[in-house]
Amino acid sequence: MSAEPAPRREVVTGEPRRVHLPPGHRTQSEIDEQTTLGAAYVRSLMRSQLRAGLSAFGVLALTVATLPLFFDALGKPAVVWTVLGFGCYPVLVLIAWWYVRRAERNERDFARLVQGAEGAEGR
Repeated sequence: MSAEPAPRREVVTGEPRRVHLPPGHRTQSEIDEQTTLGAAYVRSLMRSQLRAGLSAFGVLALTVATLPLFFDALGKPAVVWTVLGFGCYPVLVLIAWWYVRRAERNERDFARLVQGAEGAEGR
């Protein structure tokens, strides 16, 4: 048997260096790692996006559901086709425009929430 000496252990006595993480790194890593807090952040974004989508769908469904009543009140086929050809598209564009603005606002609010949580952790 050889009598090789055991490897020597090094002891570090200096102060540990602080690692500076980029802003938002911890909160973003919580979202990436799917922790409970990260899941709560993502759930809040998904809920707000779902609410915006259901609101846009509700307005669209209400508009489509009332069209037969409106057409019955008009009575003239030429006016009905004119409304179908030209009157419906501005309403659809308006609903789509509102939904896109709302979805972008939700994402901006989510980004602010994540950055704000990181700023509060550093205090």
